[in-house]
Amino acid sequence: MSTIEVYNLQKKKVGDVNLPEGFLLGKAHLPLVHQVLNWQRSHLRAGTSSVKNRHAVSGSTVKIYRQKGTGNARHGDIKAPIFVGGGQTFGPRPRDWSTKLPKKMRHTALRSLIGQKYNEKRLYIFKEIDFKAIKTKIAVEVFEKLNIGNALVVLDKPAEKVFKSLRNVPGFKVILVNHINVLDVLAHDYLVMTQVALDKAQEILA
Repeated sequence: MSTIEVYNLQKKKVGDVNLPEGFLLGKAHLPLVHQVLNWQRSHLRAGTSSVKNRHAVSGSTVKIYRQKGTGNARHGDIKAPIFVGGGQTFGPRPRDWSTKLPKKMRHTALRSLIGQKYNEKRLYIFKEIDFKAIKTKIAVEVFEKLNIGNALVVLDKPAEKVFKSLRNVPGFKVILVNHINVLDVLAHDYLVMTQVALDKAQEILA
């Protein structure tokens, strides 16, 4: 069983959280993390790139000159790919890049990354995260006192003051625990979670 210290925003210890055995894996399972990362990024691809083939471009369908007797190569209409303004051969067409990956693999990869953050002392659990007002300066000062300059902040419920105070701060991203993912965890040096968010993460990633 792993024990994680719980702090307040003044970085004073206010308690401990005991995690069940096996929730935090010893280190990141890199091949699995890479596979999940590719799966996630494939879902971010729009798949809207497209070009016109010879059937889609505008132009006459009349044969440009007679078949024989000209000394030139045989041609059909002006929309052929070899002519300027003609259609493109084997160009990109709209497609769905998304793939399928078992939920268990995705959850295992996430737990291994969280475990790595814990081992590297880059996982911070706070009793709660909230600010007095929507003020970027206040948010920056709080995390500067904690010596955290680049972090993924995971909340258990929407908090307008936290979201709006950190949305323009470089290196910070605020999400809800049900949206935690491999790409965001990898993109940030620190993982900051509320105590309730950690409890919910155990249920989600079980």
